[in-house]
Amino acid sequence: MIYKLNLLGFLLIVVAFFLGIKLPDWDFKLRLRHRSILTHSPFVTIILITLYEIDSGYFFKYFIVGFSSAIGIHMLFDLFPRKWHGGALLKIPFNGLTCSKETTKLFFVATSLISIFLAIFYMTDIKEYFFVLFFSVLIFIKKRKYENATIKPAIIFALLYLILGILKFEILFKLLKQIYILS
Repeated sequence: MIYKLNLLGFLLIVVAFFLGIKLPDWDFKLRLRHRSILTHSPFVTIILITLYEIDSGYFFKYFIVGFSSAIGIHMLFDLFPRKWHGGALLKIPFNGLTCSKETTKLFFVATSLISIFLAIFYMTDIKEYFFVLFFSVLIFIKKRKYENATIKPAIIFALLYLILGILKFEILFKLLKQIYILS
């Protein structure tokens, strides 16, 4: 199985994952208010997908998979701040608006769902699915030291990833069905 892996593709997933996990917090570097809708949304992923659809370079889809997965995970972490005020709330820079707690939560849930859906949608092989899952687990383990909550985001991610993965990969559904029958 290892000999059939596309190593460059998987390397691109890793690089894109690291960029995607950090991008939302670039709002500081871009001189935007923290939790700006420009960095805490699927907008960058949608731009990447648009570029991919214009000129569908084979390896670019790996970048989308890694980047979008990481954005989804980052948004799940952002759903569990220490307190829901100030820097925890979504900001819209065009009019200086700060969204409510409920709007922020709804937007972050939607962003996570869309991002994870897009990541799985652009996967073409079950090996990519398991690679991203493995890499995501490593990120959750690493982030447990720095994030306010890791168990809840990890559970939400696992459920979303599993459900969307079953919808994408029939082999995953068959595998889970066999495990259920054997137990």
